[in-house]
Amino acid sequence: MSPTNPIQEPAIRDYDRSLDVLEQAIRSVRPERWDDPSPIPTWTARQVAGHAMTMIRNMVALADDGPDPDFHARVDLAAAAGPDPCVTWTATRHLVESELLTRPRRLAAVRMTPLGAEMPIVELLGFQGLDPLLHGWDIATATGGTIDIPADLATAYLRRLEPLAEWPGAGLGTGDDPVHWLLTLCGR
Repeated sequence: MSPTNPIQEPAIRDYDRSLDVLEQAIRSVRPERWDDPSPIPTWTARQVAGHAMTMIRNMVALADDGPDPDFHARVDLAAAAGPDPCVTWTATRHLVESELLTRPRRLAAVRMTPLGAEMPIVELLGFQGLDPLLHGWDIATATGGTIDIPADLATAYLRRLEPLAEWPGAGLGTGDDPVHWLLTLCGR
């Protein structure tokens, strides 16, 4: 696959919208709330932000021609977010937009992924977009904020994850709210 207009690819569009959700969460945190505990045991809101930004930077590195990033390397997540996660976020968002989302050759690159399968980066982003979306929710929940996860975006991820819903214990939520279903499927 060699996207000619990357932002028109559904996976890229959804990934970019997931970055918007994360950005909404990060920019809404009052500075004194960054070290509040998150829904992820032992992590603060700052550590969640550091993890999300590290994963985004790793995605950029994976698509590059250099050595593959170690997605399992130990990282000081609080340090990765920095003293002002909004400043770190601005640099991270610029990096992913300038070095990945607008680069068709990098999006088309086939790499061994953290999912354990080779696939084009554009295809991987179709799944990896869950990370910034879910961690945006984690940050907002930790800091008393709210975020808007668009129902159509949640539906797009649910469709990509549909085969996983058969896993024992995956348990989809009930009702017609795709955001609730997605959060429930992902353990939130």
